Amino acid sequence: MKFFLKIILLSLPIIISCSSKSEVDISNKQNELIEKLNHGKELFDKGRHTRSMDEFNHILLNDRGSEIGVEARYYQGEAYFELEQYDEAIASYEKFLHYTTDEEKVEYIMYKICKCYFNLSTNHNRDQTNNNFAFMKLQHFIDEFSASVYFEESEELIDILRSRKAEKVHETGRLYLKLKEFDSAIIYFNDVINNYYDTKFADESRISIIFFYLLQNKVDDANLYYKDNKDKFLQFAKQEEAKLLLTNYSKSNNWIKNKIRLYK
Repeated sequence: MKFFLKIILLSLPIIISCSSKSEVDISNKQNELIEKLNHGKELFDKGRHTRSMDEFNHILLNDRGSEIGVEARYYQGEAYFELEQYDEAIASYEKFLHYTTDEEKVEYIMYKICKCYFNLSTNHNRDQTNNNFAFMKLQHFIDEFSASVYFEESEELIDILRSRKAEKVHETGRLYLKLKEFDSAIIYFNDVINNYYDTKFADESRISIIFFYLLQNKVDDANLYYKDNKDKFLQFAKQEEAKLLLTNYSKSNNWIKNKIRLYK
């Protein structure tokens, strides 16, 4: 018994020494990570986003789950956003949301994710998948955060996406019109008028429907359509353009052909 007690007593200094060394190592590591975080934030504030990523990535490789790691993840997402690497920004933001309990930050990051998807969206000439997804994300955001300081800007982004979608639908209708696929063309023009009535492409679609009738020599139908819909034009200039189209049509047999060339 005395022998074992003696061994324990002799071992105590070593154990205490190892414990103290471990605590020092942890403290030094913590201080190093704090220094890295602060340096990364300084670089970020100076607009040196690529260089700041080195600091944030170092922290995340060594201590991603700590308070320091969570903050580094936040700034990593912000740096990716500023570098216009939106897919990477989304991934970082979503990982940040997994760890944070800061409600204000949650709202902000949810909005930034929407901005990422919006920035990934394309113009009307491209595939609309990203546009549709961005629209869905923004709609969810304004439903979830109706009192958000980002609410108004989110609605503005939705309006832009709706306008892009309306332009895409209208352009598809125009394509069918050029191909003289009249039944298909009218479906797309009416889709714009019914579902995107507050965009400028609603007026464009009304004019296109007048073309739709004139190209088939249905002049009476074209005039009747204008009469029934002239007060629905959002822009007076477009109403006048539609009126001029009908007036000039009867003046020249070649007029409509020339106009179609411009229309293309």
